[in-house]
Amino acid sequence: MMTKMFLSLLTLLTVFFFTAKLEAAPNTFDTINTMEELYKSSETCAGCHGNVYNQWKTSVHESSVLHSIDGIYAFIVEGIERDPIRKNRPLKSEVMKCLGCHAPVMEFASDKLVKDVVDAIKMAGSKTADKDGKQKAKELLSHLNVSCIVCHNLKAVPPPNSAEKQTMYGIKGQGSTPFHSIKKTSFLENAIFCMQCHGVYTAPDREQIICSTISQSYRDQYVAAGGQVTCQECHMKRHNRGHTFPGAYVPDMLRESMTLEVSARAIKTQSFGDKKWIPAAAITVDITNNAGHRIPDGCLWTSRVLLTVTATGENDKVIWSAKKEFFEPGLDIEGNRRYDAWEVKDILDYSLPPRKTTTEKYYAVFPEKEKLVKIEVNIVYIHKDGLQFPVNTERKVLKYN
Repeated sequence: MMTKMFLSLLTLLTVFFFTAKLEAAPNTFDTINTMEELYKSSETCAGCHGNVYNQWKTSVHESSVLHSIDGIYAFIVEGIERDPIRKNRPLKSEVMKCLGCHAPVMEFASDKLVKDVVDAIKMAGSKTADKDGKQKAKELLSHLNVSCIVCHNLKAVPPPNSAEKQTMYGIKGQGSTPFHSIKKTSFLENAIFCMQCHGVYTAPDREQIICSTISQSYRDQYVAAGGQVTCQECHMKRHNRGHTFPGAYVPDMLRESMTLEVSARAIKTQSFGDKKWIPAAAITVDITNNAGHRIPDGCLWTSRVLLTVTATGENDKVIWSAKKEFFEPGLDIEGNRRYDAWEVKDILDYSLPPRKTTTEKYYAVFPEKEKLVKIEVNIVYIHKDGLQFPVNTERKVLKYN
């Protein structure tokens, strides 16, 4: 009993000092220690919301900076420091074009703290930095994330209004606890809430940073075609996913989002003027996108869905194959293909559209001697080279007399 009372008092004191800092000194957090105290907010919430906290710990939100360190590093080194225009702008205003979503509490950082965080990002993202330095930088950056206070306070009130300090917003009720006030809001259940980050980001200087187009696709392709399901219903409520927020890095989510149907008919063909009958096949592949947005999306411009169709003979040797990629090439204003978010200003859409079935048809001709042909169709989601997940596989066997 005494232990529980001590832990409750400790949690109360931690929250008190935490909220007092937010109340008394916004925009004055200028040391790493102060930043680390501030970003322990999710750990603080764990005292009362342990189950939700444990779910969040497994999500990409928990590591929103480190998870995207390569892209953020590239923006700082290539997009800011080597750009004569950007490097003469205030560092914070440029860095927040990434951190405005990946670490929104940096809005309250001083210029000194911004510089410290930028140095940590450069160290963590470097391919040549020493091991100890990288580890120290990653430890610091691990406290920068989309924390409880980001969703339930900072971004919980629709712009242009602002959230009340020392208040946590939720969907169930309102009142107060010994730790904070509670206000009920329906905004957290609206897809627009998620759109604040999961889509085209417009910075205060009006520059658009295109990290993903999920919200555009959701609105213009899914909702416009009659779709009624919100982001929260698929990524939180369905299967009791809660605050794990699974996406394209979770194989089960990928398998749920794309279904595969294959038909293959054995036929015989012949070359014009040739009387020999040759084994062939008419193959139809249907890929249905069950998601509320295009696939792939949300992972910059390296992501793609790879469809492969392979035919093997009786000796398991490949005798025919075909493949197709579904993806979104990002383009700069001059039409050059780009992979970095700040350079992408336009896209070409070769993705799988939501709520639709994409059909690919093949006419395959095999060697004359084949009597049995095995067809295998695979869908693989590729985030980038070296990181990919198999999604679905279908097989057919064709026999020839």
